[in-house]
Amino acid sequence: MKNKFIRFCNWAQANWLALVIFLTIIWMMFLCIVGFSWLYGFWSNGLRGTKFDLASCWQGIGAIMLGFGSILGLAKAGWTVYQTDSEHNSKLGEKPNNNK
Repeated sequence: MKNKFIRFCNWAQANWLALVIFLTIIWMMFLCIVGFSWLYGFWSNGLRGTKFDLASCWQGIGAIMLGFGSILGLAKAGWTVYQTDSEHNSKLGEKPNNNK
């Protein structure tokens, strides 16, 4: 089990950009789902007189935006490492070596 976890961590480190893009797409789908439910609730309250709590959707959108902040922080941390390797640890015109 430990070896599988270590292999997964090595794979994730090598493919961090793809993981960030994948997480962003999943998070955007969550945002769309919450946005559509808010829109449905808004129209349902107005047209049918239902008691859909619109504040709960705003809380959901706020939580999703906090998640975007976390994903952005991970992406920035990974990109900073890549940029530092590119500027300071590579010869001019060569691709940085990320296999450490």
